Amino acid sequence: MVALTFDDGPDELATPAILDVLAERGVPATFFVFGTRAKEHPGLITRMLEAGHEVQPHCWAEHDSHHELDTVALEDEIARTLATLESLGCPRPTIWRPPYGDIKDPDSYEVAAGHRLRLVTWTVETCDWSEAHSAERIVDEIDSEARDDAVLREDSVVLMHDRPKTPRLLSELLDRIEARGYEVGLLPPENPATPSGGAYRFGRQDGKRSCVD
Repeated sequence: MVALTFDDGPDELATPAILDVLAERGVPATFFVFGTRAKEHPGLITRMLEAGHEVQPHCWAEHDSHHELDTVALEDEIARTLATLESLGCPRPTIWRPPYGDIKDPDSYEVAAGHRLRLVTWTVETCDWSEAHSAERIVDEIDSEARDDAVLREDSVVLMHDRPKTPRLLSELLDRIEARGYEVGLLPPENPATPSGGAYRFGRQDGKRSCVD
């Protein structure tokens, strides 16, 4: 099952277009949202939920690495975001994607566990946040398996963002998924992007990430 995930929303322009593509193709997705942006755009959160998508926490107002935050700040981040999602009628979140995929061991795990959350990163980095990566380049990198984190498999957890180029990328990506005979579904509890401590393969590690050129 390929899981489509979107970070950094909701965005008043990009998110509706992403939701349109998902509706046209009849597939669900998981949105990892900013607490402040969810509060600013409650209608988009409602639309996500009514369409059968999942809404999960990403961060509160700033896209800070967990490595830059102490335990008190991490607790404040997630508590405020969860409270906002609850106020908007979201089912209780079960997973949390840290900004950049950065996990501060053991702090991130301990704070997550206190809220009955599992941390999750990704296995496919589309690079849609990068100005150097057009939708065409991203699809080419996936087709050619240009990087370890650009390999599309039947259990991939795909990272995208609520950005203007993403609706077009999403359509192209869904074409590839369908051509390979893969199914698309919500992020399952057991997936290759859920670390349990110590070293982990995907996500940003030691300040390094793909898509820098």
